[in-house]
Amino acid sequence: LGSRSGFVQLVKEKNVDVVGIHCFIHRQALAAKTIPNELNAVLKLCIKVVNYIKNSALNTRLFKILCEDLGSDHKTLLFHTEVRWLSKGNMLGRLFELRDEVITFLAQQKQNELSAEFKKTLEP
Repeated sequence: LGSRSGFVQLVKEKNVDVVGIHCFIHRQALAAKTIPNELNAVLKLCIKVVNYIKNSALNTRLFKILCEDLGSDHKTLLFHTEVRWLSKGNMLGRLFELRDEVITFLAQQKQNELSAEFKKTLEP
């Protein structure tokens, strides 16, 4: 019914070249839930790194100070939540932007294993 009398049909009456895309955001969310095991392992590691820094108020403050000292554009990492699925992309983007700061911070905190694992995921 919606394809014959809905919004897309009304727009197509004005311009036949319009292409309708139904629920693109929901398709992206579904695709994000069915990622391959290799990518899922990287995502879990990234969440582990962010959680290490964000789960402690002291670590959060120390990381912010480090970012300020290094003149970073951003001063904080973003949490990932399952409920808000767009947060995965935001969290990964911010983590990538602050990757050098994260590596430095993990080294300062003597988190050698976590740091090495994180560095390995950044290699081509």
